Amino acid sequence: MTSTTTMEKPVEAPSSFYPSLVALEDAVRRDLEILDYPSKRWMRPQERPDGAHVHDVIVIGGGHCGLTAAFALMRERIANILVLDENPVGYEGPWQTYARMPDLRTRKAVTGMELGFSNLTFRAYYEAREGLAAYGELKRISCDEWTGYLIWLRRVLSLPVQNESRVEKITPDGNIFRLDVVHGDRRQTLLARRIVLAWGPLAMGGPYVPDIIRNGLPSTAWRHVYDNFESETFKGKRLIVIGAGASAFDNAGTALEIGAAEVNLLVRRPHIPRLSLIRATDTAGFLGTYADLDDQQRIALMSEVQRNPSPPTIRSLNRVEKWPNFHIHFSAPLVSARMEGAEVVVQTQQGEVRGDEVLLATGFAFSLQKCAPIEGFAGQIACWGDRYSAADGVVPERYRNVPYLGRNYQFTEKTPGAAPFLKHIYDFNQSATLSMGPTGRVSGLKYGVRRLMQGVAGSFMQEDFTRQLALIRDYNDSELDGHPWVEKPTVAK
Repeated sequence: MTSTTTMEKPVEAPSSFYPSLVALEDAVRRDLEILDYPSKRWMRPQERPDGAHVHDVIVIGGGHCGLTAAFALMRERIANILVLDENPVGYEGPWQTYARMPDLRTRKAVTGMELGFSNLTFRAYYEAREGLAAYGELKRISCDEWTGYLIWLRRVLSLPVQNESRVEKITPDGNIFRLDVVHGDRRQTLLARRIVLAWGPLAMGGPYVPDIIRNGLPSTAWRHVYDNFESETFKGKRLIVIGAGASAFDNAGTALEIGAAEVNLLVRRPHIPRLSLIRATDTAGFLGTYADLDDQQRIALMSEVQRNPSPPTIRSLNRVEKWPNFHIHFSAPLVSARMEGAEVVVQTQQGEVRGDEVLLATGFAFSLQKCAPIEGFAGQIACWGDRYSAADGVVPERYRNVPYLGRNYQFTEKTPGAAPFLKHIYDFNQSATLSMGPTGRVSGLKYGVRRLMQGVAGSFMQEDFTRQLALIRDYNDSELDGHPWVEKPTVAK
């Protein structure tokens, strides 16, 4: 169902167009220099008999999670890293593909990716480009502005990102991992001691397709909002959108604006939820300590947060309600779906709706077995269904296949001792939400990346403990040498 977009590639305007941005970049470099402590290298290069290079960490995914992880690794002097993303520059993440909204739902003052460097925030970037008054008037960050910011961030920080690189398979190989990668039109094998999975939610299972649609309609009659398709395909068509979340309204609005003949949006509930409960989690207490709660506490909190899906923004509602050919159907869960000739017929509890095509805005489903790069060992990864026991012994179905992570985002073993390599793979993406809280969102990144870094750095310290001990024992650098009151060095420098 996926077709390739032909949008022009986003291009970052040269900094020379914006003198204030040049000054900001100079300030960034100054900040990084001033706070460059401790600067001493502490990682040991991995040696391979065949001379093949071994990265300390490979980050898979170059969106906001991947870039933040890479920046944090480099700040901790774990610099032998590489970020891989399967998309061209500017198409990392959803902002220029399936996120068909004009602007972000995140508030403009959000921070996290900058790791505490104020000159690296979106606000500093935007004010340098457009001026302080423009930022004051800005209501929401547009997707294009956010894309430009991410491109700028990776450039000014010199983050090592390799685009158009699809990871096909990850294989444990002794104390390292082998990654089979398709980079452009060639294949390559990369080696790494640690892996951070910072890819999007679709990599961990894919879009959720209701059985009624999958079994009732041919695959040519429906598509999912997460598919990468040209919106122009809906021009002149009668579109049936199933779902009531933000993506449903964003896609409905896009279809209407490009000339859809009619859009019918089907909603299971009797109304649109008025509260975005996920916003209630934007506190230091929740984001900073959620992962330390016990299992029942985390289940209780996340069940409450997910009591209703995040509603669309008021702008998304206003975007569709003005169109006379838009119709919303409440209390209309699916009953059946069929074809009558070339026409799609969807039966709901409120009656039937006819159209030319169905667009599903039904979210995604976690399934490790459907994640191609890790399918070879997916069955060894513990999920919440393996670990959690509610008071009545029943695991909530929606949590059964969600990965059960350690306190630093690492995978855990379904059978203790059977797959020790799993602790060196870090699941830094949306599938970590139940275990770690919503720290994959931009607003939670600064809390999540701290835990990630503690885990990665701590694992290296444990693995290289003998060498770290030897470095201390062999330390032989003193400014006091030569003074008559000071002991003589026992070993020459």
